[in-house]
Amino acid sequence: MKVSPSKIKVFGDCANQFKYQYVLALPGQQYGALTVLGTVFHYAVEVYELYDNDIDLAVKTFRYYWDNSEELGQKIDWYPPRTSHQNLEDRGVEMLERYHDLSPWKGGELVGTEIRFEVPLGEHELHGVIDKLFYRPEKNELQVIDFKTSARVPKRLRYNLQFTCYLYATTRPEFWEQVPGWEHFWSKAMTLNRAGQWFHAREAKMFNVGYRDDQDYRRLLLAVDQMEAAIDANIFPLTIEGEVCGWCPWLEDCGTEVESPNHELADRLLEPDRRRANAIQH
Repeated sequence: MKVSPSKIKVFGDCANQFKYQYVLALPGQQYGALTVLGTVFHYAVEVYELYDNDIDLAVKTFRYYWDNSEELGQKIDWYPPRTSHQNLEDRGVEMLERYHDLSPWKGGELVGTEIRFEVPLGEHELHGVIDKLFYRPEKNELQVIDFKTSARVPKRLRYNLQFTCYLYATTRPEFWEQVPGWEHFWSKAMTLNRAGQWFHAREAKMFNVGYRDDQDYRRLLLAVDQMEAAIDANIFPLTIEGEVCGWCPWLEDCGTEVESPNHELADRLLEPDRRRANAIQH
């Protein structure tokens, strides 16, 4: 099965939403302004890194694609309450400027940004994008940094499977073969510790994700094996907490596959009328 960190997250949030989006490929997916904000921010950061940390160019890039986001494949369909196109643009520019000033980017050796990878995971194929990858020789570690523009930070990042995906990918020789200038780094990379940082762009804060090891990679493989088994069995449990329902574009479709558990009550409500009608006829 071909799988990505984003697919794993959607399946974990709500397997039924995964079914609508990836298995049935239902039309109707919409892009909220905050999703588009994240996409445009990532693109502007990539420009920033490619052009020697040119913050002015990065800001110009952000402003242009914020107004023309369809060129990045995402058109804004709706805005959350108490937001507007202008105040989200201002937020994006502020995040870029704070990113530029953040000191952690100054140390270590930058391996790359927006690194696309495709590596084997057991009998599966794992693909995705690492936002930023540092080699920190003084700490003997590789550090994956993931940019997040949302307001919410998960409470248990140590066991976050998305980060496990990114860190696992760096253990594979196939990963390094796809990184220009680092094609022969794999043997060295295998001697390094692997850590993650969640960069909260809105507050310009770093949250430690912790290290990953072989036990974590086994958990990742188990999760993907179970995903595949559920898909093959056509079993897609709904989210229990309902946290993601408000953002789901298929909310109105959810539940229409089954008959109402109260369908027999309609017959009960009509029964007195039927009896009355029969009495009149006789």
